[in-house]
Amino acid sequence: MWVIVPPLSSTTRMARNPAIDVTRSEQPKVAAAAGQIEIAPVRFGDLRSAAALQKRSFAPRLAYSYLTLLFLHLMPGVRFLVARTGDSIAGIAIGDRNKHQSRVVNICTDPSARRQGIATRLLRQLENELPTGDIVLMAELDNAAARALYTKEGYAELGIIRNYYGRGKDGIWMQKTRTGGKNPTSTRETI
Repeated sequence: MWVIVPPLSSTTRMARNPAIDVTRSEQPKVAAAAGQIEIAPVRFGDLRSAAALQKRSFAPRLAYSYLTLLFLHLMPGVRFLVARTGDSIAGIAIGDRNKHQSRVVNICTDPSARRQGIATRLLRQLENELPTGDIVLMAELDNAAARALYTKEGYAELGIIRNYYGRGKDGIWMQKTRTGGKNPTSTRETI
């Protein structure tokens, strides 16, 4: 069963809790080469930083909230990875699966740490964490950098979904075809 987690619109967003609300002005500088980055499963204590990273990386109505990230962290079958540099979160990747198909739900990299290979490492590790077989994702049609990354990593553009990210913001459906059974390099036994 797919878990569909649409971005919360500003009209459906829950009242903000000042204890967990981090604004765009609180942007830590993440300056590290991709070689200094550790990719690991998210920890509960990482969720506030991950929510802040979402706000820095996406338009407000597309950024996942703390509660959405908590829900994803608790869902069985969801892989939620972070890229750490010291005490900072430089990127996150979230994926899940439905029978023989896996899905990249969300990938983002801190704006101050882009173009360092972090998203590539997150994507590759997420693919290792999910079983082999086809893997799908959506990207904003206008996000040339993301589309180039996914194309470089073997994803083919299959179709466009109009207004997927909101009015006038089309999404492009991409897929990577893989064969075989469970990936032996996965760090978890079951999904």
